[in-house]
Amino acid sequence: MPNTTVILIRHAEKLTWNRGQVPGEDAKALYVDNHLLSAKGYERAQALVGYFLNRAEVVELQERRPLGAVIAQAVDSGPDGWGRSRRPLETVEPLVRAWNAQPNARPLPLLEFCKKDWQALLEAIKGGQFEGQTVIVSWSHQQLPQLATGLGVPEQLVPRKWKGERFDVTWVVELSDGAAPTFKQFPQRLLYGDGDRIIE
Repeated sequence: MPNTTVILIRHAEKLTWNRGQVPGEDAKALYVDNHLLSAKGYERAQALVGYFLNRAEVVELQERRPLGAVIAQAVDSGPDGWGRSRRPLETVEPLVRAWNAQPNARPLPLLEFCKKDWQALLEAIKGGQFEGQTVIVSWSHQQLPQLATGLGVPEQLVPRKWKGERFDVTWVVELSDGAAPTFKQFPQRLLYGDGDRIIE
C-alpha cells in the first residue's frame, strides 16, 4: 500500500428543483440537468480555495504529505457517456488556478478520470502514482462510498450512501505502508446552511 492521503469531496451544489422541493414523478420527467454548478455551487467552489489552503485540519494533512494533484471526474461526452456533468471539474478549477498563481508555487496538476473509469483511478492511487503526497478527488456522490472502500477502508466505517442533500463534508482516507487505511470525516462549515454533523 502506498503512503498517500486521499481527500474525497462531492462536487458543489447543482440547480435545485423548482421552489427547492422534490417534485412528483411527472415533474421529474420534465427536469433538464444542465450539468453545471448552481450559483451556490460556484460560491462553494470559491470558498474551497481558502478551505484547502488555510483550514487547519487540511493544512495539517499537507504538512505531512504535500498536495501533489487534484483529480476530478471528467466530462464523458462519448456516445455511451456515463457522467456528463461538469460540476466535479468546476468545483476544483478555482483551487488549481489559485494554487498555480502563487509566486514560486510548485505546479499543481488537474487530472481527469471518467466516471466509468473509477477503477483506473483507484489503481493509480493504490499503484503508488502519488506516493508521499496528498491528492484531492472531486467526484459525484453516488460513487464516493465505493471509492473509499475501494481504497481499503472497511465497509463498516464508510456510510453506505452519501446523502443527496449534503455537499458540505470532506472525507479523508490515509494509506500507509504496513498499516490499515484510516477514514475520517470533516464538516466543511463554509457556507450558510452547512451542517455541523458528519454523514452517518
